[in-house]
Amino acid sequence: MGRVVFKTVEADIDAGTHDERLYDKALNPWRSKLRRWLIPLVRAETPYIAKLQNTIRTPVLDHYFLWTANLGTHTFFMIFLPILVWFESQHSKGIACMAAFGVFTSGFVKDFMCLPRPLSPPVHRLSMSSSTSLEYGFPSTHSTNSISAALFMISLAYESYSPDSPLRVICIMAAFVYAVSVVFGRIYCGMHSVTDVIGGAILAYILYWFQWNFRDEFNSIFNNDSFVPVIVIILICLGLVGLHVCFMGVMIGVFPGGWLCHHSEYCMLGQETLALTQSTLPVAAFVVLSKLVLGVATLFLWRIVVKKICYFILPPIYRAFNLPHRKFEIGAR
Repeated sequence: MGRVVFKTVEADIDAGTHDERLYDKALNPWRSKLRRWLIPLVRAETPYIAKLQNTIRTPVLDHYFLWTANLGTHTFFMIFLPILVWFESQHSKGIACMAAFGVFTSGFVKDFMCLPRPLSPPVHRLSMSSSTSLEYGFPSTHSTNSISAALFMISLAYESYSPDSPLRVICIMAAFVYAVSVVFGRIYCGMHSVTDVIGGAILAYILYWFQWNFRDEFNSIFNNDSFVPVIVIILICLGLVGLHVCFMGVMIGVFPGGWLCHHSEYCMLGQETLALTQSTLPVAAFVVLSKLVLGVATLFLWRIVVKKICYFILPPIYRAFNLPHRKFEIGAR
């Protein structure tokens, strides 16, 4: 059997901007009609986004929104979510799964709708990533993850602190600034249209609603003495890993890790961070800094090592079984 070869994709054409006849032929008729109905909305916003940029762009805002855009990326959540697990055991795993579902569902809808990002030019795209043009625009994954996380944090603040507590106000304001910075930044940077971020916001609310209202049922998986539900989830994820490697990787890590931690006395003792409440300030500060420095360093070291191992192990397997692959090639649009 001959080796499977993929055709190359033109590097100078953004995702979703090919000839309309291509999408009419590739998509089901009702998907194609839905896409044709939404495209004018996205296209109509392009000159307004360009005008907005010409009106309010400054070097300070450019740097601010470029850097805050990182608060909605995989790398940020790779660092932030484990930190939540280290210091907060009750809701951290739920937030991690909500973020993973946000990446998966928004990516699924993007590939389903095939809608382009705002045209550049006339819009100026500001991004630290060179691969963003390879992805479709609707809905905004940054908006989905940031808004869902902000809603969860606001609900948690309302539940945990009294109305006159300053911590309640601080948490709500921090969540609001975080979400607004990321969402408006996507429009300011020319990476998404208003339609994109509205779609991301709707998806974010749906994910938040399910995670918040069923959080007790979700946590019962980790509190259960039986490991069977975790095994079932792992098997489902392994069977569906081809749909989204990142999403399935989070699921395979969160559920067995969370279950084992809940049934480990040492792990639970570490999550309670007793030094913060029973020790002097220097000792508590040392414990927190040790967790942050050693934990984050371990994350990056683990990522580097596993990548090297995968690059060494996987190519021979793909060649041996003649599996389709895109070596050093532009992502599918």
